[in-house]
Amino acid sequence: MHRRDIIKGLAASTLLLGGSAISTPLFAANNNSFDVIIIGAGLAGLTSAEYLKNQGYKVFVLEARERVGGRILTLNNQLNKPEVGGLQIGQGYGLMRTYAQRLGLPLVSLGKYAKQTTYVVNEQIINAADWPSHIANQLSKVEKNTLPSALYFKTVAKGPAFSLPTDWTSPKYAHLDIPLLEYFKQQQVSDEALRLINANLNAQSLQNLSAADAFYRLSLARAGGRGAHRVEGGNGRFTDALANNLQGELQTQKEVTHINQQGQKVKIRCSDGSEYNAKRAIITTPFSVLKYVELSGAISNSKRKAINEALYTPVTQVHFSVKKQADMSMLESNNLWTDNALGRVFSQTNDKGELTYLTSWINGQQAQQLDTLPEVDAIKIVQQSLHKYYPGLKGKVEVVHHQSWANEKFSKGAYIQFAAGQVQSLVPHMATVEDNLHFAGEHTEFMNSGMESAMVSGLRAAQEVVARL
Repeated sequence: MHRRDIIKGLAASTLLLGGSAISTPLFAANNNSFDVIIIGAGLAGLTSAEYLKNQGYKVFVLEARERVGGRILTLNNQLNKPEVGGLQIGQGYGLMRTYAQRLGLPLVSLGKYAKQTTYVVNEQIINAADWPSHIANQLSKVEKNTLPSALYFKTVAKGPAFSLPTDWTSPKYAHLDIPLLEYFKQQQVSDEALRLINANLNAQSLQNLSAADAFYRLSLARAGGRGAHRVEGGNGRFTDALANNLQGELQTQKEVTHINQQGQKVKIRCSDGSEYNAKRAIITTPFSVLKYVELSGAISNSKRKAINEALYTPVTQVHFSVKKQADMSMLESNNLWTDNALGRVFSQTNDKGELTYLTSWINGQQAQQLDTLPEVDAIKIVQQSLHKYYPGLKGKVEVVHHQSWANEKFSKGAYIQFAAGQVQSLVPHMATVEDNLHFAGEHTEFMNSGMESAMVSGLRAAQEVVARL
C-alpha cells in the first residue's frame, strides 16, 4: 500500500479502532510463538501492537527498558510533570489527537513559558533590543540585525521550498544533498554566524547535516501550522494508556540481542537468554541501537547500510526545580540563549508569575562535548554556567534530572538526521520491508514530524504485516 493511501485513511474510525474483519491467528503452538513480535514499546511499537491485536492477531511486545514510552519521558515526580522527551503535539498531528480523544486524554497548552529571550554571546549578556549595536555582535553588516536564535531559520528560509515533504529525495534536488555548512558558505554566511548557528543546532553539526534534510524539516514545520499541546498530566500518560490496552502482550526489560530470519519464521533472542518465534516482526528500534543487534537472514545491503550509517542528533538536558523564589529583577527575561555549554534555558512560571522550573537544553556539538564527561561533571558545568548568568538563582534551585539521549543505551540519540549524501542513498531504504521484517519509528516516516511520525509509521508497519499474513 502506498504511504499516501495510508495517510488518507488515518481519519477513518474503523482503521483507528481496528474495526475491520478479524483474521485467524497463525501461531498457537506455545507461549513463546506469536503471529507478530514487536520490538520496542514506544509510540510506533504500541500503535502497531494495538492495531494488530484489534485485528485478532497474537502479538507480543518486547521492550528493553524498565518502562514503556521510548523517547517519551515525563518526570512524574515533579509538580508540573515536565517532559524530557517528546514534548509537542502539533496542530497537524491528526492521528495522535484522534487517539488522545479516544483514550480519554485531554490536551492542554504546553505551559507558561517565557516568551522573550536574553542572549549570552562571547561572555556578554545582551538584551534582544541591544543586539544589533552590541560590541559582542561580530556578525557581518547584512546579518547584524538578526538575533542569534534566528540566524539558522532566516538562512534556511531563503532556500527551496518543497511542495511535498517527499520532494527532498527527488533526483531533482540531489544537488542539495551536500553539507549544510557548504551550502551556507555558498550563501555568504559569515564565520561568526556559522559559529552561532552551530552553538544550538538541532543536529550533530552543520558539516554533518545535509542541506536537503534542513529544507525538508522546514517544509514540515511550515505545513504543520502554529500552536501545540501536550497531554494533561504529561505525555507519558499517552503511552501508558496504549500499553494498558495490551494486557499480557507486553514485557519490559527484554533487551533483544539477536534477530534471525529462518524460513517462514523470525526467531528473536534476548540478553536474558529467552527466545521468541513469530511469523513476522516489527522493529521500532532506532538504527543507532539496531546496528549493535545481530541481524541475520535475507537483509539487503541497502538496509544494512542504512542501519550502520544512520546518524542521530545528540540532545542533553539538565532540569532544575526552583525551591525558593529568586529575585528576577536581574533578568530582562526568563529564557536564555547562549553560545556555550549552557545551551538554551527555558523557564516556566506558575499562575502567579513565579518561577517554578528551568530546563537547560543543549544540542549538537555542545551536547557531544558534555556527553564525553561523567554525568556528575557534565551537570556541574551546566550548573556553574547557570549560576554565572543567573546569579540570583544560586542556592534556590536544585538539579532534579539529567538526560543525555546520545548516551542513553536504548536510544543513542534524540532523533534521526541525515548527513550529506544520505538523503539520496539512505532515506529510500529506511522503511523497506526485508523478508519477514518490518520497520517503524520516526526514522522511517517522512510525511509527518515528531511523535506523529512515530505513530503513523507504527500503523503503516502493522498494515504491511496484515497485507502479508
